[in-house]
Amino acid sequence: MSKYCNWYALCLLTHLLVLPVQADEVTAQEYAIKAVFLFNLGSFVTWPPTVFEDAEESFNICILGRDPFGEVLEMIVAEKTITGHPVAIRRLDTLSQIADCQELFVSNSEQANLPTIFKAAYGKPVLVVGDMPDFILNGGMLQFYPRDDKIRLMLDPQAFEEAGLKPSANLMRIAQLVRK
Repeated sequence: MSKYCNWYALCLLTHLLVLPVQADEVTAQEYAIKAVFLFNLGSFVTWPPTVFEDAEESFNICILGRDPFGEVLEMIVAEKTITGHPVAIRRLDTLSQIADCQELFVSNSEQANLPTIFKAAYGKPVLVVGDMPDFILNGGMLQFYPRDDKIRLMLDPQAFEEAGLKPSANLMRIAQLVRK
């Protein structure tokens, strides 16, 4: 990806961090913003070279549990690429499919299953993202959270390291770092 595209993606992420979110419009607007974040996160994380067997392989953004995004996520990623790979949205039925994901959004409907999900994802090069309270403290890697009527990011650098992933300096700069 060119420096221009990286700069544009960083500007977009930073802009999204300051968009206000009204309490009565939370669901649709909040998840539209989070969908843009999910897409752009792929440009701010380095995956091990072994993740993609060939250049044609898709970059998979997966959703586990009830899908809060609807069609918005598909519209955002339509005909786009991340690190030169076409983007695909996958809705998972089982935990065994996690290994096929580069990003995994864990829906709030899966809160009771978090320990099992984190155990299944541990050590795999999969960015595990969620938005439920204490997601990071319970074992997640990146968490969306509201503050001052804005969507913010929380990131656990150790969890990234354990998965063999490397967050960019720009991602580290805009996220609140949490160390367990």
